[in-house]
Amino acid sequence: MKKEDVTHKGVITGITANVLTIRTEDECRCDGCAVMALCNKDSSDSHETLSINVGDTSCYSVGERVEVTASPSSTLLATWWALVLPTLVFIGVILGVRFGWPESGAWSILAGFVALGVYDLFLYLFRKRIASRVVWKVRPM
Repeated sequence: MKKEDVTHKGVITGITANVLTIRTEDECRCDGCAVMALCNKDSSDSHETLSINVGDTSCYSVGERVEVTASPSSTLLATWWALVLPTLVFIGVILGVRFGWPESGAWSILAGFVALGVYDLFLYLFRKRIASRVVWKVRPM
């Protein structure tokens, strides 16, 4: 495990076809974590419930303690989708409208927010496909 990896210790709470449901044991401080958008945060406490796709669930059992790790490339990918790309879309639309129609004024900002709304809808519709690109590694403890 590298220092840059996002790591959580937890307990397997459910097993389905190829998916492990893991509830973290440690208090998660997700502020500023780009992967947070892909986690299923439980609003009642500071623990997360992660649904992780694994190839073979036969070697895991409910109640087993595990450690889950996301690599730096996965967190970079999440940062791209959650922070960088929406910023580029927002600024690009504002500048495009301002250069295309200099008299547009505040309408360019409104267009930027509409573009962000469309982008958020895109993220929502493709959330499972994007989340599947974040690679979690599960190790027994």
